Amino acid sequence: MNKMIFFILMSMLLVSGCQSESLAVPENAEEAVMVSHLKDAGLTFIDKEKQQVIDSIELSSAIVDMVRVDDVRIAFTSKDGSLSLLNTENGDLEQWEGSGEGVNELLYSKRTHQLFLADSGKNRVRVFDLKKKEMISEIAVGKFPLSMALDKAEKLLYVVNQKSSSISAIEVDSLQVKKEMLVPYLPEGILIKDSKLYIGGHGPVHGELNRYVYVIDPESGEQVQRIEVGLMPVKFFSPPSGRDVYVVCHGSHELYKISGESTEKINAGANPYDVTGNEETLYVSSIDSNSLFIIDLQTFKVKTEMEISGGPVAIIEGGGVQ
Repeated sequence: MNKMIFFILMSMLLVSGCQSESLAVPENAEEAVMVSHLKDAGLTFIDKEKQQVIDSIELSSAIVDMVRVDDVRIAFTSKDGSLSLLNTENGDLEQWEGSGEGVNELLYSKRTHQLFLADSGKNRVRVFDLKKKEMISEIAVGKFPLSMALDKAEKLLYVVNQKSSSISAIEVDSLQVKKEMLVPYLPEGILIKDSKLYIGGHGPVHGELNRYVYVIDPESGEQVQRIEVGLMPVKFFSPPSGRDVYVVCHGSHELYKISGESTEKINAGANPYDVTGNEETLYVSSIDSNSLFIIDLQTFKVKTEMEISGGPVAIIEGGGVQ
């Protein structure tokens, strides 16, 4: 009888695809800034007040992308194709094998409690319901969906399709594509600010690399502004109450500040990748410098350059801030 119960439980686990374990996260990890590594399977926790590393933990596979779900939980996809949900307060980890395969970017909707996964391999956006803990939809978009953003009301999801040089606008409630918009060649990175879309890009592999941020009217799909910055602007951030837009240009190793039509720049190490922050501080990861740059938002100057081995990549702001 015990063998039969064991068999049934194992069968249920395999059907659901969910595995559970616990990670040894540091104390007060939920308040820490978290930085994933590109070159190993590490996740580093940083005390945002003291601006120093608290601890690093080793995962079973390197993180591809991660996103904050709430004050305690983060979700991430890994190179082994899994999707994981980590409770940073107690270290509990839930993992769904195969759910993150081919996924390059994650986005979370507080309103619908859904994770959106940009599946670049199959040209789809997958939708994972965190309440049901299952994949509920797959939405066909353009070629190689890479970057995503939600509008302020979380009613529309905008997906940047790099290889078809387009943006898919998806209605979140119906999970249907509302329209497609063409944008400049090989786009990458997106931000919604003041009802406008800011789009970055890589530019052609053989040819002139992109040096512009394109500002798009989401209603008409028309370009309303083109702002010259550094080479390959690919990641954006803007504080919710601020008006400035910050963009990582990983081809020229710079962080740009866009204020209307004017720009400023600072060096951001070798091959900067991600940028996030809050109303006072910016964090920029630099893969080949093995550094995290901490920048004062008011002065737009580097306060601290912190060494993080393993090639720091994706960053999540600490203390439940999104």
